[in-house]
Amino acid sequence: MKIIKENINLIYILFGLLYFIFKVIWYICDFVYFRGVILGLIATVLTTFIGILSFRKYKKAVKPVTHCLAVLIPLIIIPLTPIIMIHNLGSEIFQIEKIAILIIFEGLAITQVILGIVIIKRRKL
Repeated sequence: MKIIKENINLIYILFGLLYFIFKVIWYICDFVYFRGVILGLIATVLTTFIGILSFRKYKKAVKPVTHCLAVLIPLIIIPLTPIIMIHNLGSEIFQIEKIAILIIFEGLAITQVILGIVIIKRRKL
């Protein structure tokens, strides 16, 4: 438990990297289109960048803003993911393999929201 508390930002970054890793794996398995991989890359870059900036040891003045963005960016990803998938796939979204992808990405975003809240609460300590 102590390791998790000390490395919460690294865990946040890891979950951000999982967006792209999962998208590439599903692209190889032909479950996701290339546009989906690009959108996963955008989510990965944003969340990784925010995770790096919100490190506790980072002494810049923008630290409180990045802590709030650590929650805000995944909150933006949560509604955008199904909207983009429905727009790109249409009724195919309701197939088992596509809905599983949606559930996993929503789970990643929700986990990042929770980790972002922990980062904010830790900042106040």
